[in-house]
Amino acid sequence: MLRVATAQFETGKDTDRVLADILRLADEAAAGGARLVHFQECCNYPTSYTDREHAWREAVTLEGPLVSAIRAKAREHGLFIGFNAAVRGPFPKAWMVNHLIGPDGEYIGSNKKQVLMWIERDAFFPSDEDGRVYDTEIGRIGMISCMDGLVPETSRTMACLGADIVLNSLCSNGVDEANLHIPARAAENGYFMISANRVGDMVKGQDLQDLIDAAGMTRDFVKGAGESQVVGPDGMPLARATHDDIGLVFADIDLSTLEREDRMARRRPELYTLMGEDNAALAALAEDRAPAGKVALTTIVPGGATFDERLAQAREMIASAPAGLAVLPEFFAWDLGDDTRLDEATAALIKAAAEARTYLVAGLPGREHGKRVNRAVLFGPEGVIGEYGQIHADPGSNDMALGDDLPVFDLPFGRLGLLLGEDLLFPEAARVLARKGTDLIACPTAWREDWHHELMLTARSAENHVTIVSAGRSDSLCAKPGTVCTTPPEYRFPQTKEVNAPDRHMAPSLTGAFTVEVDLAPNRDKRLMGATDLIMDTRPELYGAILALRESVPA
Repeated sequence: MLRVATAQFETGKDTDRVLADILRLADEAAAGGARLVHFQECCNYPTSYTDREHAWREAVTLEGPLVSAIRAKAREHGLFIGFNAAVRGPFPKAWMVNHLIGPDGEYIGSNKKQVLMWIERDAFFPSDEDGRVYDTEIGRIGMISCMDGLVPETSRTMACLGADIVLNSLCSNGVDEANLHIPARAAENGYFMISANRVGDMVKGQDLQDLIDAAGMTRDFVKGAGESQVVGPDGMPLARATHDDIGLVFADIDLSTLEREDRMARRRPELYTLMGEDNAALAALAEDRAPAGKVALTTIVPGGATFDERLAQAREMIASAPAGLAVLPEFFAWDLGDDTRLDEATAALIKAAAEARTYLVAGLPGREHGKRVNRAVLFGPEGVIGEYGQIHADPGSNDMALGDDLPVFDLPFGRLGLLLGEDLLFPEAARVLARKGTDLIACPTAWREDWHHELMLTARSAENHVTIVSAGRSDSLCAKPGTVCTTPPEYRFPQTKEVNAPDRHMAPSLTGAFTVEVDLAPNRDKRLMGATDLIMDTRPELYGAILALRESVPA
């Protein structure tokens, strides 16, 4: 077991006090038996700058007093220390940088922040180099910063480079980071994530009032959200601090429980190439989209005991649902493993869609070269429009024929993409669809674990600003009701303290029909805080590891 600690305290312009807090908390971490302690973003100075020159002046150098003092403290206790402090380069360049110090006081390495948030964009430059993972005696360690964890690519790069532990430094007042994004990143990558966030006021006096005025929020809403935590490979917190207490939390982690290799083994990098293409090229992919508008979204989950009962129930529910889009589960009418009577079910769905003048997505079985195929088939009023074959294999499956494409379909209410339940565990799939201009993803599912529904479904909607409609089998290993996740009609941080969380609508029962009317138009605004774009501000040139183009650079 490896004991680790993560800290939280108040940032501020009183930099001597901040450094003293860091050193004191490092003493406490060592006294508590930790081998590693991690600190939050902006340890050198809060993100309260007048311009780039100001940010450059306040940035540190690696030979300066802050880094030197932390190196000495690491050497004193034989402690690994992770922290974030801006570093200056040739004027006017400065970067927000994560640093890792070893137990001998050596400077192991750093990662620059890749995606900048809100006012950071006016003060700093985004990273100009690939992220790295560093081999150490306690495991392979990667580092990311705050906004980097609100998009999937930076964290995914760390997993592709073999990280066991990822240190995430935050300067956030968003409550959804601790409750959604950090657990989702740990779970989808199968590694441990140690996050450290600030508490209290970021600045004091007139600076605080200026920040409140600029943000248009109350003092409470610009306070740090805290909840520094250690999260396991299943997305479950092993230790989590409160919203406002200064101090440390400790956790004992077991690297033998890592699930990263399983997650990585089933990836399909050859299908993710769009993630590496220049963002400027994406506009052409969205040129001919229909306007995104309002649509009735219905999940339909039959509950009968036989094929005939389930098919009959599905037809009845389709007939009574409002016209729009209805989604049925994986293999909606079949017992798992059965693929007979496919023509009969297909004909029934063609007729049902035509009579109801609606669109349907249903999970259907198939066979290809003697192997089973998991398909999502799109039906419209005029018949079968297209289909999608699951691209990521189910765990332990040796008899699946996998698809090799992520198609999109233009419908009257917006652009539709298709996934199947297992694909939600792989952020690349939904990301490719989002980069193709998708507004809506229909996802027949058979849930296997709670975090697949609670974290993966929600995270895929949030990080892409897309609506996802999931209908899960009522006999799933982890049965969940039909669920619709969608981008809120307005940015709600000033009301909810959530930086990027979708609205979630869940059916009241595991079976039956459940309808939500959703406006897809808000999905086309990918910005957070009116500034950082979830798609256009990503860094495709840094994602070679995701596309299996390059490996980690040794420390």
